[in-house]
Amino acid sequence: MRTGGARPGTVRSRGPATLALLALVLGAPSTSSAQWIVGAQGGLSAFTVAGRAPESASYGRQVRLQASGVLGYRIGSSVVLRLEPGLTQRGAGVAYDVEGIEDPVDSLSLKLDYLTLPVVVQVFTPGGRGFVTAGVELGTLSAATVTTVNGNEERDVKDRLNGEDLTWIFGAGGLVRRSRPQVSLEFRYAQSLRKAFEGEPGSSGLPGALRSRGLSLVAGVSWSLGGDR
Repeated sequence: MRTGGARPGTVRSRGPATLALLALVLGAPSTSSAQWIVGAQGGLSAFTVAGRAPESASYGRQVRLQASGVLGYRIGSSVVLRLEPGLTQRGAGVAYDVEGIEDPVDSLSLKLDYLTLPVVVQVFTPGGRGFVTAGVELGTLSAATVTTVNGNEERDVKDRLNGEDLTWIFGAGGLVRRSRPQVSLEFRYAQSLRKAFEGEPGSSGLPGALRSRGLSLVAGVSWSLGGDR
Protein backbone atom coordinates (compact mmCIF):
# COMPACT_ATOMS: atom_id res chain seq x y z
CA MET A 1 0.00 0.00 0.00
CA ARG A 2 1.36 3.52 -0.95
CA THR A 3 1.64 5.92 1.97
CA GLY A 4 1.05 9.69 1.86
CA GLY A 5 4.78 10.49 2.18
CA ALA A 6 6.80 12.13 -0.57
CA ARG A 7 8.18 9.93 -3.27
CA PRO A 8 11.89 9.11 -2.96
CA GLY A 9 12.61 10.67 -6.35
CA THR A 10 11.06 13.97 -5.25
CA VAL A 11 13.21 14.13 -2.11
CA ARG A 12 16.38 13.49 -4.06
CA SER A 13 15.60 16.22 -6.63
CA ARG A 14 14.66 18.90 -4.10
CA GLY A 15 17.42 18.21 -1.59
CA PRO A 16 20.36 19.82 -3.46
CA ALA A 17 18.26 22.83 -4.50
CA THR A 18 17.13 23.39 -0.91
CA LEU A 19 20.70 23.17 0.39
CA ALA A 20 21.93 25.63 -2.27
CA LEU A 21 19.18 28.12 -1.42
CA LEU A 22 19.99 27.81 2.28
CA ALA A 23 23.67 28.45 1.58
CA LEU A 24 22.85 31.60 -0.40
CA VAL A 25 20.63 32.93 2.37
CA LEU A 26 23.19 32.25 5.09
CA GLY A 27 26.08 33.60 3.01
CA ALA A 28 24.40 36.81 1.88
CA PRO A 29 25.52 39.93 3.80
CA SER A 30 22.93 41.34 6.16
CA THR A 31 21.64 44.85 5.78
CA SER A 32 23.43 45.81 9.00
CA SER A 33 26.89 44.75 7.77
CA ALA A 34 26.69 45.60 4.05
CA GLN A 35 27.05 49.31 3.29
CA TRP A 36 28.30 51.79 0.73
CA ILE A 37 31.40 53.90 1.32
CA VAL A 38 32.37 57.16 -0.40
CA GLY A 39 35.52 59.21 -0.05
CA ALA A 40 38.66 60.64 -1.57
CA GLN A 41 42.38 60.01 -1.30
CA GLY A 42 45.65 61.44 -2.51
CA GLY A 43 49.37 61.20 -1.97
CA LEU A 44 52.91 61.09 -3.27
CA SER A 45 54.39 58.43 -5.55
CA ALA A 46 58.04 57.60 -6.15
CA PHE A 47 58.13 55.86 -9.53
CA THR A 48 60.83 54.74 -11.90
CA VAL A 49 60.88 52.75 -15.13
CA ALA A 50 62.44 49.46 -16.10
CA GLY A 51 63.79 48.69 -19.55
CA ARG A 52 66.85 48.80 -21.76
CA ALA A 53 68.35 52.20 -21.07
CA PRO A 54 70.15 54.23 -23.75
CA GLU A 55 73.92 53.77 -23.82
CA SER A 56 75.70 55.23 -20.74
CA ALA A 57 72.35 56.08 -19.11
CA SER A 58 70.54 54.99 -15.96
CA TYR A 59 67.09 55.61 -14.48
CA GLY A 60 66.14 57.03 -11.11
CA ARG A 61 62.95 57.60 -9.16
CA GLN A 62 60.78 60.65 -9.59
CA VAL A 63 58.31 61.89 -6.97
CA ARG A 64 54.90 62.82 -8.37
CA LEU A 65 51.27 63.14 -7.28
CA GLN A 66 48.15 61.01 -7.38
CA ALA A 67 44.53 61.66 -6.43
CA SER A 68 41.29 59.71 -6.71
CA GLY A 69 37.74 59.34 -5.53
CA VAL A 70 36.59 56.27 -3.62
CA LEU A 71 33.41 54.24 -4.03
CA GLY A 72 33.34 51.14 -1.86
CA TYR A 73 30.96 48.40 -0.78
CA ARG A 74 31.52 46.74 2.56
CA ILE A 75 30.79 43.01 2.71
CA GLY A 76 30.54 41.77 6.27
CA SER A 77 32.79 43.34 8.87
CA SER A 78 36.21 42.91 7.25
CA VAL A 79 36.05 43.10 3.43
CA VAL A 80 35.52 46.17 1.23
CA LEU A 81 35.37 46.15 -2.57
CA ARG A 82 36.59 49.53 -3.86
CA LEU A 83 36.63 51.51 -7.11
CA GLU A 84 39.11 54.41 -7.08
CA PRO A 85 38.82 56.52 -10.28
CA GLY A 86 41.43 59.25 -10.49
CA LEU A 87 44.69 60.61 -11.88
CA THR A 88 48.07 58.95 -11.36
CA GLN A 89 51.35 60.63 -12.30
CA ARG A 90 54.40 58.48 -12.95
CA GLY A 91 57.85 59.13 -14.28
CA ALA A 92 61.57 58.72 -13.95
CA GLY A 93 64.76 60.69 -14.11
CA VAL A 94 67.35 59.87 -16.76
CA ALA A 95 71.04 60.34 -15.89
CA TYR A 96 74.03 59.96 -18.22
CA ASP A 97 77.63 59.10 -17.48
CA VAL A 98 79.91 62.07 -18.19
CA GLU A 99 83.65 61.67 -18.59
CA GLY A 100 85.53 63.18 -15.66
CA ILE A 101 82.50 63.17 -13.33
CA GLU A 102 82.13 60.33 -10.85
CA ASP A 103 78.33 60.27 -10.53
CA PRO A 104 75.87 60.19 -13.45
CA VAL A 105 74.52 63.62 -14.37
CA ASP A 106 70.74 64.14 -14.35
CA SER A 107 69.78 65.05 -17.89
CA LEU A 108 66.18 64.15 -18.75
CA SER A 109 62.84 63.81 -16.98
CA LEU A 110 60.23 61.33 -18.25
CA LYS A 111 56.68 62.14 -17.11
CA LEU A 112 53.64 59.90 -17.64
CA ASP A 113 50.11 60.91 -16.64
CA TYR A 114 47.31 58.32 -16.52
CA LEU A 115 43.58 58.45 -15.94
CA THR A 116 43.15 55.37 -13.79
CA LEU A 117 40.48 53.04 -12.42
CA PRO A 118 41.84 50.75 -9.70
CA VAL A 119 39.63 47.84 -8.65
CA VAL A 120 40.77 46.91 -5.15
CA VAL A 121 39.83 44.46 -2.41
CA GLN A 122 40.54 45.81 1.08
CA VAL A 123 40.70 43.29 3.95
CA PHE A 124 40.78 44.49 7.56
CA THR A 125 42.56 42.78 10.44
CA PRO A 126 40.45 41.26 13.25
CA GLY A 127 40.85 44.41 15.33
CA GLY A 128 39.50 46.54 12.49
CA ARG A 129 42.32 49.10 12.49
CA GLY A 130 44.89 47.62 10.08
CA PHE A 131 44.26 46.44 6.53
CA VAL A 132 45.84 45.10 3.37
CA THR A 133 44.77 45.84 -0.20
CA ALA A 134 45.29 44.09 -3.51
CA GLY A 135 43.91 44.60 -6.99
CA VAL A 136 44.49 45.80 -10.53
CA GLU A 137 44.53 49.26 -12.02
CA LEU A 138 43.30 50.06 -15.52
CA GLY A 139 44.96 53.15 -16.97
CA THR A 140 44.59 55.40 -20.01
CA LEU A 141 47.59 57.55 -20.93
CA SER A 142 46.61 61.24 -20.96
CA ALA A 143 50.06 62.86 -21.34
CA ALA A 144 53.68 61.81 -21.81
CA THR A 145 56.70 64.10 -22.11
CA VAL A 146 60.47 63.98 -21.99
CA THR A 147 62.02 67.20 -20.67
CA THR A 148 65.63 68.28 -20.30
CA VAL A 149 66.61 69.03 -16.71
CA ASN A 150 67.39 72.66 -17.50
CA GLY A 151 63.94 73.00 -19.10
CA ASN A 152 65.23 74.15 -22.48
CA GLU A 153 63.46 71.41 -24.41
CA GLU A 154 60.28 69.39 -23.94
CA ARG A 155 59.28 66.58 -26.26
CA ASP A 156 55.79 65.05 -26.47
CA VAL A 157 56.15 61.26 -26.69
CA LYS A 158 52.54 60.23 -26.06
CA ASP A 159 52.08 58.95 -29.62
CA ARG A 160 55.04 56.59 -29.19
CA LEU A 161 53.59 54.85 -26.13
CA ASN A 162 50.78 52.37 -25.63
CA GLY A 163 47.63 54.21 -24.72
CA GLU A 164 46.39 51.60 -22.23
CA ASP A 165 48.08 50.24 -19.12
CA LEU A 166 47.38 47.45 -16.65
CA THR A 167 49.01 47.61 -13.23
CA TRP A 168 49.08 45.22 -10.27
CA ILE A 169 48.87 46.95 -6.89
CA PHE A 170 49.41 45.78 -3.31
CA GLY A 171 49.26 47.82 -0.13
CA ALA A 172 49.13 47.83 3.65
CA GLY A 173 47.99 50.51 6.04
CA GLY A 174 45.77 51.45 8.93
CA LEU A 175 43.03 53.74 10.17
CA VAL A 176 44.26 56.88 11.89
CA ARG A 177 40.66 57.72 12.81
CA ARG A 178 37.97 55.03 13.06
CA SER A 179 34.90 57.20 13.67
CA ARG A 180 33.19 59.09 10.85
CA PRO A 181 34.81 60.29 8.76
CA GLN A 182 37.43 57.56 8.76
CA VAL A 183 40.99 58.68 8.00
CA SER A 184 43.50 56.18 6.63
CA LEU A 185 47.18 56.07 5.76
CA GLU A 186 48.54 53.43 3.38
CA PHE A 187 51.74 52.39 1.61
CA ARG A 188 51.24 50.89 -1.86
CA TYR A 189 53.45 49.16 -4.38
CA ALA A 190 52.52 49.24 -8.07
CA GLN A 191 54.00 47.25 -10.95
CA SER A 192 52.95 47.63 -14.58
CA LEU A 193 51.99 44.35 -16.20
CA ARG A 194 51.92 45.79 -19.71
CA LYS A 195 54.79 47.39 -21.61
CA ALA A 196 54.20 51.08 -22.23
CA PHE A 197 56.86 51.13 -24.97
CA GLU A 198 58.46 48.39 -27.03
CA GLY A 199 61.48 49.26 -29.08
CA GLU A 200 65.13 50.21 -28.99
CA PRO A 201 66.25 52.99 -26.64
CA GLY A 202 66.95 56.19 -28.49
CA SER A 203 67.77 59.85 -28.17
CA SER A 204 64.30 60.59 -26.76
CA GLY A 205 65.33 58.90 -23.53
CA LEU A 206 62.74 56.14 -23.78
CA PRO A 207 63.98 52.77 -22.61
CA GLY A 208 63.23 49.66 -24.59
CA ALA A 209 60.33 47.59 -23.22
CA LEU A 210 59.38 50.35 -20.78
CA ARG A 211 57.45 49.38 -17.64
CA SER A 212 56.81 51.56 -14.60
CA ARG A 213 56.93 50.57 -10.95
CA GLY A 214 57.01 52.43 -7.68
CA LEU A 215 55.85 53.11 -4.13
CA SER A 216 53.10 55.45 -2.95
CA LEU A 217 52.12 56.99 0.36
CA VAL A 218 48.37 57.58 0.28
CA ALA A 219 46.13 59.39 2.77
CA GLY A 220 42.37 58.98 2.51
CA VAL A 221 39.11 60.07 4.09
CA SER A 222 35.83 58.16 3.78
CA TRP A 223 32.26 58.07 5.01
CA SER A 224 30.04 55.01 5.49
CA LEU A 225 26.50 55.47 4.22
CA GLY A 226 24.59 53.53 6.85
CA GLY A 227 25.63 50.90 9.35
CA ASP A 228 27.66 51.48 12.47
CA ARG A 229 31.10 52.18 10.95
